[in-house]
Amino acid sequence: MKIKSGALLITSVAIVLGIWFFLTSILGVRDIFLPSIGDTFSKLVELSKTSEFWLDIKSSFFRVFVGFLFSILVAYPLVIASLINKNVKEIVFYIVEFFRYLPIPVFIPLTILWFGVDDAGKVMIVFLGTFAQMIPMFYDSTQLLENKYNAFSYGLKWKKWAYVKNITMVDSAPYIFDNSRLCFGWAWTYLIIAELLGAENGLGYAIIRAQRYLATDKIFAYIITIGLIGVLIDRSMILLKKHLFKWHI
Repeated sequence: MKIKSGALLITSVAIVLGIWFFLTSILGVRDIFLPSIGDTFSKLVELSKTSEFWLDIKSSFFRVFVGFLFSILVAYPLVIASLINKNVKEIVFYIVEFFRYLPIPVFIPLTILWFGVDDAGKVMIVFLGTFAQMIPMFYDSTQLLENKYNAFSYGLKWKKWAYVKNITMVDSAPYIFDNSRLCFGWAWTYLIIAELLGAENGLGYAIIRAQRYLATDKIFAYIITIGLIGVLIDRSMILLKKHLFKWHI
């Protein structure tokens, strides 16, 4: 019997809250290590009434969105160029292979040195963390359909660019959108890392600020906030995909 997604969501939340309640109320884990459910959500409500809380969310979202958009504007054209020219593909993928295995935190000192502690440095961290992941994912999505309609190409005597533009780019768009949705989640991870150092606002900075004062309830409140933002963005992108690619559903 198929269980509705709403019921699964409620069940998942209930399991997490149940474990949380057991650890804090039954086992008696100290508040400094794990605050109670009530204290955490009370703190979340309290924070939501402050302008500082919304400024942190606004700052983080802006940095993620700009860095993520910049990544797409770089990665997608490189993938298209790689489909058209094999030499370009070899060059691009050699560079990507180098960047993919570099841990993003190693770039933080350089971005602070080159771009300062303002938004530019955080945006670059998001860009560096996502564009190298996007390129192979986007390319693999195009390969799912790359040879599917070759007969049309031969029959219409299309050149490579015409085939890529009319067939590959159109048919692979839903898959690339899914890849982008995954990368957007990663972008948040990289941003929080970037905000741990050299930031004056943002959700990552807010967590470090709370940690300095051992405000564990506030830390968990911000963690829940980040998770809720992620769920909201993910669900919104799924709905947007259904609207944009009705022919694919």
